Amino acid sequence: MKKTTIALLSAAVIFGLNGCGNDTPSSSAPKTYSKTPAEVYAQSCKKCHGEHAEGNPKKKGPALNDRQAGELELDLYDVKNGGTNQSSGTEHDIMEHNMQKLMEKGYDYDPKAMAEYIEKSFYKREVSEAH
Repeated sequence: MKKTTIALLSAAVIFGLNGCGNDTPSSSAPKTYSKTPAEVYAQSCKKCHGEHAEGNPKKKGPALNDRQAGELELDLYDVKNGGTNQSSGTEHDIMEHNMQKLMEKGYDYDPKAMAEYIEKSFYKREVSEAH
């Protein structure tokens, strides 16, 4: 009887202490960003991608105003995460390097929010020629 009591108490202590010291923040908490997508675009992206996301050949910045949010989101995610091959296949080596520098300076962004901002602000829908 004494051995059973000791075993049960030991198990209770072990399982009880298992949760102690687990002060890591919940991974389900959404990340917050210090700048809005509009601020990030205006202060860092437009230099290479243009005032209206039309692109800047001198800086080798491709146009973004011809792409919808879904495609942009994949590319932006890829750029932020060092080329995880989630994008449409566009080469991002230079932008991946630049993005790391921009993030160090506080220009971090949520890929989905940034993609939605670019599409909403700059996307040029093709006009059908068959009216």
